[in-house]
Amino acid sequence: MVEAATEQAGARRVRLDQRTIVDAMLQLARDEPHTRITFKRLGEALGVDATAMYRHFRNKDELTRAALDRITGWATDTGRESSGTWRERLEAHLMRTAELALEYPSIGAEGAVIDPVGPGDTSAVEFMLEMLAESGLRDEALLQAYAAVSGFTLSQSAALAHDVLRNPEAARDGSEPWISTFGSINLSEYPLVNRHRDALLAMDGMTVFRAGIAAILDAVELAAGRSPDPHQPAAPRG
Repeated sequence: MVEAATEQAGARRVRLDQRTIVDAMLQLARDEPHTRITFKRLGEALGVDATAMYRHFRNKDELTRAALDRITGWATDTGRESSGTWRERLEAHLMRTAELALEYPSIGAEGAVIDPVGPGDTSAVEFMLEMLAESGLRDEALLQAYAAVSGFTLSQSAALAHDVLRNPEAARDGSEPWISTFGSINLSEYPLVNRHRDALLAMDGMTVFRAGIAAILDAVELAAGRSPDPHQPAAPRG
């Protein structure tokens, strides 16, 4: 009995390092999408005492930062490996960012407030700047476009993830309603809301995400001297 117990304990013993801990956090975030992960829960999953985490990460924020950096790098890989125009490649990266936030909601929900500050994050910034520069933007216009694209993507991705995190019944595909109800409000006093009521209630979070990205990238094309209509030829550049 003692030998069996010792063998079982040995089988559960894990050689801890930062990568192993981040791997475990990502696995839990995907498998337990409605739970905010704690060091205690990570310790249970890894078969170690929760205090062992502190030898590798000072606190939960530092661990979350490392996990965010990992998935940010994955999203960037998607953009770099895709083909097409600068816009199509950038859209692939941005859409993957939202999809990963939904896949790992307890991590994605922190994306708007915790800066990863790592190679994955830096690679994402470089990629976005490359794509926006390819559109024709330079200097201040380039930086303003980056700020708009990055800020919207992170905040909206975090909002999509938060919907999953707080609602056990929520789907993980961004299909939760953007506006769930207008309650008992008399909509006759709000003529535009009343006219578009059904369409507004049919709108989901991913629809809003795509619309926001499209609007920002249309503006980028206009700022770069191009038409936002993909069927129109690009304006000549002087």
